[in-house]
Amino acid sequence: GTLFAQAPAAAPAGPAEPAVGSYVSQRLNRKPLPVTDRVTDDKGVQYVIEFDELILSIRAKHEFRAALKYRQTLASKGARIGQDPLQKMIVFGTWSVVGSELRFVPDPKRGGEGLRILTGTFAGREIDVPFDYRNGTVSRRAAVVLIRDDRIF
Repeated sequence: GTLFAQAPAAAPAGPAEPAVGSYVSQRLNRKPLPVTDRVTDDKGVQYVIEFDELILSIRAKHEFRAALKYRQTLASKGARIGQDPLQKMIVFGTWSVVGSELRFVPDPKRGGEGLRILTGTFAGREIDVPFDYRNGTVSRRAAVVLIRDDRIF
C-alpha cells in the first residue's frame, strides 16, 4: 500500500466536525418554514411542494439520517390547492468533513429517491446544506439552514 505523509495542519478555528445530534431546519432559501414552491408546466398543471421540516441527524461513525416532511400537490389549471397529508422522505448515508465542507454520501439502498443532499458547511450549532429535488419536470435547488436542537433524538 501507499503511505500518505500528512503535513501538520494549523489548529482549526472552529470545530473539526459537526457535533453528533439533530439539526432542525430554520429557513429554506432564506424564508422561515413552511416554504411553498410552485411550478406550472406547459399544460397549465401546477406542481406544488410545501417544505415543512427537515431534520438532519448527525450520528456517530459518520452516519447521517435526513428526514424531510413535505406536502406535494398536483392541481390542474384554476383548481384550488387542497391540503394533502404531509409525507415523509428519509435518506440515510455517511458524512465526511473536508476542510470546512460537510459532504454527504447517501446510501442508494436506503431511501432518498428524488432528494439529493449536496456538500454543505457547518459552524458551531449551524449546518447550511443545499439540496436538489424535482418538482414536476423541473429540477430545483434549495438551501436550508439547520440549527442543532438537543430536544430531538
